[in-house]
Amino acid sequence: MPSPIIPSVLKPGDTIAFVSPSARLVDECPAIVSRATTLLTNKGYKVRQFFTPDKGIQSSIANRLSELRAAFTDSGISAIICVVGGPSFTELLPALLADTALHNAIRAHPKIVIGYSDITGLHWFLHATTGLRTFYGPGVIPELGEPASLDDADSTLSFTTRNLFRAITDREPIGDVERSRFFAPNFPSFVFPGKSEEPSELAPNAGWTWLRPGKGEGRLFGGCLTVMARLAGVRAIAPDWRGRIIFFETAIGDDRVSGNPIDRVKAGIADLIAQGVFEDPAGLVVGRPFGYHKPELREQYINVIRGLLCDGPLAEKKFPILYNVDIGHTSPLVTLPFDTLVSLDSDKDQFSVLEPAVV
Repeated sequence: MPSPIIPSVLKPGDTIAFVSPSARLVDECPAIVSRATTLLTNKGYKVRQFFTPDKGIQSSIANRLSELRAAFTDSGISAIICVVGGPSFTELLPALLADTALHNAIRAHPKIVIGYSDITGLHWFLHATTGLRTFYGPGVIPELGEPASLDDADSTLSFTTRNLFRAITDREPIGDVERSRFFAPNFPSFVFPGKSEEPSELAPNAGWTWLRPGKGEGRLFGGCLTVMARLAGVRAIAPDWRGRIIFFETAIGDDRVSGNPIDRVKAGIADLIAQGVFEDPAGLVVGRPFGYHKPELREQYINVIRGLLCDGPLAEKKFPILYNVDIGHTSPLVTLPFDTLVSLDSDKDQFSVLEPAVV
């Protein structure tokens, strides 16, 4: 494993690249991309879009590889925000793993990289081949392009943006991870053409739940559950899980109304258990799952975690399990820096990032 590389703090006047390594929605959601661009330029940053329309599967693979290479090798780019997740990042892995010149370029000029969901694959690739510290955080679509006001401290846009810049513009450790007072239980309507441009309706957040008490300290690693289960088969990028604080969160259901089907959640966790991920962890953080906010559905999701990770062969394990953190496919969301030293403490009801994410 390469030695860790920590990117430089993002400064006013720096340039941020928008890149689409998986789904290709830039030309379908121009208003959202425009709002995200305005948000960042109003904060004093420059924005560059890396996107070439695709003409088929192989054209898309070639375009995405070209765009990633261009953004990573451009000395004028300080940060890369992935536009959205998707289903197809692994199409790029064979070429990316073979591109040692790109690995060397990334190590020589490390950049801040942000994204979630299928972008889990990009995070794992960068960690394994370059040692670069990256960030599990918001995309351009929909988070940074939400039609909401930053002046409202409780808006999802304000919470998400505040936590993003707390992670990438401050050389001090993040410290205690913030928890939202409200969340958006429904998929944002503004993503669909012709639909309302109003911000998402909010509901009170149920707060954190400790499914297993305890204390733990270790380096943070994880991603989107179903993507993690798939990536474990790519031996070149699968991490060493021993002693880590693991995090996972689950995707939105195919109908964009319900959550990821519970059988798929159960299978994803079982896959990780079978792969040895939970043999020697220091702790587990589970993101608030989209579609499981109603009490009976929330209990269904929790029971799967308890049934697989707190009962049976893993019942003797002592690592703490924290549930319902603002991570991933939820709104708002925090930004978590990969491979930083973090701690969990159920007695103090605390999840903390103990070291700086940028230098």
